[in-house]
Amino acid sequence: MTSRAAPPGCGAAAVDRTAVEHAAVFAGTGAGLCGPVVPRITAGAEGGRRITVAVGDRLRAALRARLPEHVLRRVDFADRAAYYDAPGRTVGALHRLAVEAQGAGALFVGEPAPPPVVDTGRPPDRAHLEREQWRRMEAALDRALAGDRLTVLCLHDTSALDAAALRDGRESHPLLLVRGGTRANPAYRASDGGADAAEPAPPPVAEPVLSLDIRPDLPSVREEAAGLAEEAGLPQERRADLVVAVNELAANVLEHGAGKGTVSLWREGGRLVCEVMDGSAELDDPLVGFRPADGLGGRGYGLWITRQVCDFLEVLPGPEGTRMRAHFRI
Repeated sequence: MTSRAAPPGCGAAAVDRTAVEHAAVFAGTGAGLCGPVVPRITAGAEGGRRITVAVGDRLRAALRARLPEHVLRRVDFADRAAYYDAPGRTVGALHRLAVEAQGAGALFVGEPAPPPVVDTGRPPDRAHLEREQWRRMEAALDRALAGDRLTVLCLHDTSALDAAALRDGRESHPLLLVRGGTRANPAYRASDGGADAAEPAPPPVAEPVLSLDIRPDLPSVREEAAGLAEEAGLPQERRADLVVAVNELAANVLEHGAGKGTVSLWREGGRLVCEVMDGSAELDDPLVGFRPADGLGGRGYGLWITRQVCDFLEVLPGPEGTRMRAHFRI
């Protein structure tokens, strides 16, 4: 990845000011985490960039104590949960920051909040599924938002995160931010953001599976999906999200896929899984649903919308077609 020019006094060489700069900071103290970041926030504010900070209470207090008053007036201290709720929504929120900032671009400072490991009684990879979705998003972020005038600085507290979360953080950021500037991260493991597994796990044996066929009458598909979501126990406030996801995924099957397929719902590990099976195996965009779409109705738009309304989305191509699994926390 080509990093953006650093502000004066912050190191890194200037190459491409349209690239997304995505860097991580690792330290076990507030001073260690804030040290490399404060000069970047200060230079960004003085350069007219839009500054958003979404961190926990400890780091928020540490940054407030170290930033000059004239800089603090230009910093939006946002709700951390609003930016770390779901991978797709995180990408959407960061894209909006860049679009709204326009000219000088946006600088986002965040403190990732890894989800807990959920023991579903299923294969071990299913317990770590949500964490892997976050890692893949982070590792693909600079390509998903290519062209946005955006810097994303992620602060990782080594005294609070477990070993797996720290490993994921080290592997998913192209750059490291240290005192004096950014440098390439040798541990970075690029992700294409695409297919999630070679062989998708079947639904849990003990859980009922509710299904419907995809047909051209999308209003009736939406109505039936809403009924199945209620039967499966999805809270009322999330049912509209599931209906939107089913509508977008079913429309993709009809317009861009095999033209027929099925929708299946089941519960797994505190989530409702909504699987849309498309008999076509042609879904090969490695950043499917992560790249901002223009709303003109292409396949990317429907999957972008789906990632905005579900908690995470698995894309599972195989010889029989592509399974798209939207997960909703219950």
